[in-house]
Parts: sequence; structure tokens; C-alpha cells
Amino acid sequence: MTKNKKDPSESKTVAQNRKARFNYFIEDTLEAGIVLSGTEVK
Repeated sequence: MTKNKKDPSESKTVAQNRKARFNYFIEDTLEAGIVLSGTEVK
């Protein structure tokens, strides 16, 4: 049988700065990333 793959739209928080959220009001959050292709992918 094949394993169930997770839906890429279901993302989770990888890192979080709790002190920044405590000391400051955060109006907007951004998500950034890179795409590996070719020889960079193993």
C-alpha cells in the first residue's frame, strides 16, 4: 500500500520568536522560502 502523503497546504510553524510576540505588537506576518532544483536536491 502507499503511504498517505500530507497536503502541502497544511503547513505548520517551524520556528517562533515568543519574546518578540510578548514585547511587540505584530501586525503582519510573512512567509518566505527557497526552491531547490537540479543538483541541489538530494
